Order: sequence, then structure tokens, then C-alpha cells
Amino acid sequence: MIDKSEIRQGERFCDLGCGVGVPAIRIAKAKECFVDGITISKYQYNRGKELAEEAGMSDRVHFIQSNALQVPCDDATYDGGWFFESIYHMGHREALREAYRILKPGATLLIADLITGPNTSEEFKMFAKEQLHSDHIPKEDYPELFDTAGFDLIEIDDLTEFMMPFMVPKVKAGFKQYEAENLQYVQSETIDGWLQVFECVCVNLGYILVKAKKRVYP
Repeated sequence: MIDKSEIRQGERFCDLGCGVGVPAIRIAKAKECFVDGITISKYQYNRGKELAEEAGMSDRVHFIQSNALQVPCDDATYDGGWFFESIYHMGHREALREAYRILKPGATLLIADLITGPNTSEEFKMFAKEQLHSDHIPKEDYPELFDTAGFDLIEIDDLTEFMMPFMVPKVKAGFKQYEAENLQYVQSETIDGWLQVFECVCVNLGYILVKAKKRVYP
């Protein structure tokens, strides 16, 4: 993701649906750019600020508690941006419309998305909408979505075989590494439930990385 961003030193980048800000901090370090992370969650907002401070990046990485569909900024503010595993919580058309508004002409937009495919059951789609607040689409929808939103699609990389088989083992290892800390906040049964969800996601969804540019009109 970072290597594909084309963001340059001193430019402004927007992480739409930033979570606790780890990717935002990483790209700010790697590219020496300024990053605004947008999250609607108060916890993520506060934790992101803590992590940026701990990383010595609070001068470059800022967090805004806001709906990512209504970013509090002027039109054409940012030189680049991404939705890092977040756009499926927002609605793709609405999210792309806001990304178009806040990005400068020619700016690069990246999306890491979980997509539907031949293994996606109707039961999972309903579960995702009702329990995960997620609406997943097939990768075949992307060309029309970008064209309608005013973006030129550069590439779609299907990374399913490189990502999904390893997601659950990676998450399990993370829970194990921070087991003592996690159990201060949640019960082991809750963690087991999360892992079951991850397993279900990996069976039903694929993973793509999409690159596009905001269209420049003559």
C-alpha cells in the first residue's frame, strides 16, 4: 500500500476509516508526509493520538473524530488517500463520492477491500450486514464505481490467495502474544467468538488492492 501511494515528502494524505492509526503512522514515517486519520470512534481517536505520540509522530499524524463520509475539510485538500480495510463499512458509492471531494485532481486513491466471490454465501452476506455492519461487493463492480465517481482505475490486484489463508493464523498469533493484556478487557469466550468470525470471513471473502487517480478534466 505505502509503495503504491505516490505521496511525496511534505504532502497531505488522508486515511479514511483509520482505526487506531497504525497504517497512518507507518506511511507518515516512510514518506515523510502529513497524515490525517479519520475515525468515527472516540476510542480509536484517543488511541491513535497516544500511538502517534509514542512513535514521535504527533507533529505529522493527526486524528479527526468524524464520519468519513463527511470529512471536515475543504474540497481538494489532500494529495492522496486510502481506505485501508474500511470502505465496506461505509458504502462504496458514498465513500468514493467523499474521496473525490477531498482529493486534489490527479491524486492517488488506494483501497484495500474484502470482496465477495464464488465462495460467498447468502447467509454470510446477511450476517455481515447485520452483525459486522459491512456491505461487501464483487471486484467486477469496481470499474463502474470508479468511473461514475470520477476516478480513473489504474489497477486491481487480487491478493486473495496471499492474504486469506494466513489471516486467521496471524490473528491467533496476535491474540496469543497479547493474551494477558487482552484478558484485562474481554473474556476468553469473546476472543474465541472473534476468531470464529475471522474464520468465517476468510472462507467467504476475497482480498483486493485497488489503485485509482482522481480524474483531471481539461
